[in-house]
Amino acid sequence: MPPMTAVEAPHGDMVAVFIDLENLALGAGEDLPGQADPIPYKALELLVRDYGNATIRRAYADWSRPEFGRYQNSLAQNGITLIQVTRFGAQQKNAADILMAVDAMEVLITHPDVGTFLLVAGDGDYSPLVQRLREWGKRVVGVGTKASASSRLVAVCSEYKYWGTLVAEVNPAVRAEVGANFNIADAGRLVVAAMEEAPDDSASASWLKNKMLALDPAFDERNYGSRSFRTFLSRLPDVVTISKGRTSSDIRVSLVAPKKDSHKQASRTKNTG
Repeated sequence: MPPMTAVEAPHGDMVAVFIDLENLALGAGEDLPGQADPIPYKALELLVRDYGNATIRRAYADWSRPEFGRYQNSLAQNGITLIQVTRFGAQQKNAADILMAVDAMEVLITHPDVGTFLLVAGDGDYSPLVQRLREWGKRVVGVGTKASASSRLVAVCSEYKYWGTLVAEVNPAVRAEVGANFNIADAGRLVVAAMEEAPDDSASASWLKNKMLALDPAFDERNYGSRSFRTFLSRLPDVVTISKGRTSSDIRVSLVAPKKDSHKQASRTKNTG
């Protein structure tokens, strides 16, 4: 069957999770406060449950090394299969990358019901794998640390989530420090950029979030301490107004200064001149 291109096909209910544990462990130590557990059990649990039924769960590392082996129990208790990465010489530096890529492509072929691939990795070397999976109509969610995430990898993912935000979800003690890495003013500018592409002066909240993810796959309202997109929007009263609604499809969002106002004002000035 040829790959699906241009418009991604609707993804299935099944999720495959692939974790470059070495990359995660090294990056998480830089992202989080010194006393925090960089890879807590609850964050792993959230990771494998947040996107649906994760039927395939694998983590890759040289488990003989203590800095990685210490996480084996938490991974195994979350139903994650441990894949040993064995290296022979300097040419095997990217051994984990290669194993993950091969396994992901095998799952692509042998498990067509898997619609979402969740790759815990920050290395830009994974970019070709992500692009190939998306060519086949798969949704690819990247997860990594803000310190080590490659901008190239973030750009090609359907979505990209930061590990520190997931840890903050399960460890309130680090929320303030993790949240300090994200400036909500930057998110406000992203909202404006997305709304500038709306077909009208208002748009549904669901349309707006999808457009924001298209412009920046790393957008996540939880980065800004918001449990829902509506809560996030309510923190930008100088940027948008939101109408009442029960769902994101019902809520209408408008810029405080609508994009067409300047054109209307110019037209009125011309007509009265």
